[in-house]
Formats: sequence, structure tokens, C-alpha cells
Amino acid sequence: MTTALDLVSCLALIPDRRRREGRMYSQVGVIVFSLIALLSGARSYRQIHTLIQRRLGLLNAAFPQAALPRAPAYTSVRGILQQLDPTALEQAFRRHAEGLDHSCGDTPSRFVAIDGKTLRQSFDQFADRKAAHVLSAFGVGHQIILAHAVVDEKSNEIPAVQALIAEMGLSGRVFTLDAMHCQKTFERVRESGNEVIVQVKTNQQALLRCLDHVVATQRPVAVETSRQRGRNRQEDRRITVYAAGSALERTPWSPLITAIVRVERDTLLRSAATGQWTRRRETSLYAASVMLPAQTFASAIQNHWAIENRNHWVRDVTLAEDASRIRVNPGIMARLRSQALNIARANGVTNIAHALWTAALDPNVTLAYKGL
Repeated sequence: MTTALDLVSCLALIPDRRRREGRMYSQVGVIVFSLIALLSGARSYRQIHTLIQRRLGLLNAAFPQAALPRAPAYTSVRGILQQLDPTALEQAFRRHAEGLDHSCGDTPSRFVAIDGKTLRQSFDQFADRKAAHVLSAFGVGHQIILAHAVVDEKSNEIPAVQALIAEMGLSGRVFTLDAMHCQKTFERVRESGNEVIVQVKTNQQALLRCLDHVVATQRPVAVETSRQRGRNRQEDRRITVYAAGSALERTPWSPLITAIVRVERDTLLRSAATGQWTRRRETSLYAASVMLPAQTFASAIQNHWAIENRNHWVRDVTLAEDASRIRVNPGIMARLRSQALNIARANGVTNIAHALWTAALDPNVTLAYKGL
């Protein structure tokens, strides 16, 4: 897949499924202006319509190739966005996201975290449809969302993640996944030319026993310790790396697992109300298809949770995704939110809420972003 930074050219490849007589408003224009609205704090079709209506002249001047003759009604905005082909929109999104990821540094994000999120209010009782569950592939290095996949209502994340990794067409990356995917996903990732780090829990009891035996009987290859201090919190981490060696020789995991990582966390938490400190100790085991330095393992495992803190949490709290009652093709708006987040992050934004407020006050802030 070729990458591109020009948003309009990426979106122009999405087929317009409307009848020719009903194409009063440019599909590309509505999508681009909707992204500008999302980057200015809009959360609904009506708010998107309001921003387009108030700033139509400025938007048409900034994007003459996507200009609209007049501001469409909010029902027209809703209709145009809801009828978009999700597959074509996803392909355009991935092309643009790859372009942003490459533009953020000398190399694209090496570590890619994958996790799912339910759009809690997207259920439709009238249509007997559950809330949509969307997977995201998050490039940890540059905090760019690289791809999505909507999990089929009658399936689960495991086959969806395997299909997503194959579809993305990446190579030389390291995917980090939670314990649910400690199954055939190992094989699929290796087949795609990538590597994987997965936490091992009791859902794979035989493998967990093997890893426990390795940790108890073998010498570590490397050890890394660190301490992090924050307000009312101190965490000591010890990362111990072991070579799988012959311990998994007679198991199906033998050709797949190269390294075993033991993570010990000793956390002190201070209660702001009482001033008392409490201690929490945790130990986790990870299986990896590649041997890496202990410090790299430590960073990859810790940064896996960036997909929760810098993607899911921001979507729920700042973009109000969980409160959205969009029920028809909710994955369309989810992709547009991701595209807005990508553009902001590619332009060095670290505080999304502040950036949205600034853009709402001064539209030129958003129009100056690269990637639009």
C-alpha cells in the first residue's frame, strides 16, 4: 500500500455510492470539513453541521478542491457520512495513517499495540444489534492509529486480530497483544514477517507451567531494573529475560517462542486523604517470538498500555465516544475520530483537550496542521 500525506487525494479514492442526481455536496468536502469540525471539538452530526455553516467561507478557501456550494443540513451531513463504504474509508485511512507515521520520524513506529474497544452506546435495540466492538492498531512510537477492524458480532477478537495483522501488510514490526491472543496469533504474526510479544496467563495453563519452570531453573540472559516516581506513586520494575532454549522443545510452541520475559512490579501508592502508603506487588510472564535487550522489552511491555491511556481514554473522556448514540455505521465516525487524533498527534499535540479548545477559538490553528 502506498502512503500519502495529502488527505484530499486519499479520500478522493473512496467511491461515491450516491446517485448522480443526489451529489449536490462533494463527498470529499463533507469528510474533510467533518474532520476539521472534530479537530475543533465537535462530537455529533449537528455540531459538525454548525461548524461547517459558521466557517464555510474559510474552509472553502483553504480547500478549493473540496469546496461546498453551501453548508449542507445536518441530515445531509449525517446521510453522506453514514453511506460511506467502510472498507474503502478504512483503506484511505490506513494510507493516510502510514504517511503520517513515516512523517513523524526517520523510521515508522516499530512497536504496534493492538487492543479492542466497545462503542458502548452504539447498540440498537430496534434492530437487535449489540454495541460495535472495534480493534485498533496503535503505533506506539509516534502515537498514530494505523488501522481498525470491526469485530463481527458472532465472533471475537482472536480471528479479527489475525486478519487485521495480515491485512495491514507491515513487516519488521513487533506487535504487542494481551493474553487472549496467546494462541494461533503467534503463527500468523510470524507468517506476516513480524514479531510478537504476548502476556501469558492461565488461559494457557500448559504454557504457563513451562515458562514457570524456565524461570525457576534457568539463568537469565539479561536483567533490567528501573524506578518511576510520580505524584503519590512510586514503582520499581525488574525485567528478567530468559532464552526459551530446550525447555519448549517437545511442545507446539518450540519454533515460535524465542524469549521469556518476567516482569516484577513493586508499587507504592499514597492515599491523598490519609497520607498512608500501601504496597502492591505483581509478577507477569510474557512470551516473545524475538530476543531483544531487556531495556527494549521493558519499554515495549510498558508502552503497550499507551493504547489504553492515549487512545481509548482520550476517545472516551475528550471525544465522548462512549456517550455517542450513533447507531448506523458507528465505525465510520470511529475512524474519523481516529483520523482527527492522528493529525493532531502528527503535529506534536500532546494535550488533545487543550488542542480542541484552541482550535475552536482560532480555526487557523487547525488549518495549519500538516496532513490536511
